[in-house]
Amino acid sequence: MKGTFVFGVVLLLVPLFGVLGIAQVSSSASASASSDGPMEVTIGTFNFTGGDSLALEIVRDEPCACMCDPISVTGFHLQNADGPVPVKLLNDLMLPLPIEEWVRMFSLVSPDGSPLPAGQYTAVVETSAGVFKARISVAEPGMSASSWGRVSSSASICGVEIRLYHLLTKDTAASINLHVGDRLMIALVGNATTGYAWQQVASEDEAMLLSLPGIDYLPDPAPAGMVGSGGTFFFRFSAERAGAMDLAFTYRRPWEEGPGADTITFHVVVD
Repeated sequence: MKGTFVFGVVLLLVPLFGVLGIAQVSSSASASASSDGPMEVTIGTFNFTGGDSLALEIVRDEPCACMCDPISVTGFHLQNADGPVPVKLLNDLMLPLPIEEWVRMFSLVSPDGSPLPAGQYTAVVETSAGVFKARISVAEPGMSASSWGRVSSSASICGVEIRLYHLLTKDTAASINLHVGDRLMIALVGNATTGYAWQQVASEDEAMLLSLPGIDYLPDPAPAGMVGSGGTFFFRFSAERAGAMDLAFTYRRPWEEGPGADTITFHVVVD
């Protein structure tokens, strides 16, 4: 007999600053599945500014509680009310890919290089188990998304959920403003086959940003049998309390001392 299951939702809503005179961004989070049908998970709304860089991934709690078949990502696109919206993709992926090997990085930038127009968008991830969506609001030109009221939400089915991150790389801005509860991903290009790896330098205020587990390295797509190709190292954080700090990383072999072959520092402010 067919049944439908709706799973728990967590929703956090913070009001707008009245002086802005902006309507509150609507929000919802939902997760459902039938005993013989696909998953449907939606989270949002998340506020950004045109030009911001984001990262998405699908994660599964371990040990698996139910619906434990392997899940592969088969497609991704951004859309608005009129249909698909082309955006700048920041990493090459050869689909399908198991969710354990999939991270989609993209910028809210049109193909001509201009920031996406203000409006409502949805990031859609198609998988072998169903569809996962994240609703995104892009702020009007000249308005910082950090000035909006914010919404953070999460929803999962059997411990499977979609996660949306602010993204920083060597090609993005060197600083970022977050709210408590926001997630941040740092993605740094490197080559693990050489013995080098990006490592985080110890911080004086590690309580401000909580390190999150996840895929720590993914190789770039390469022809079968090809060795020595590069990839990307990943670091994930959750903003736990207000403050300001520097996140520093060094590129070195584990047995070497000193500053490493390369270094980079990002400045993070949480309010």
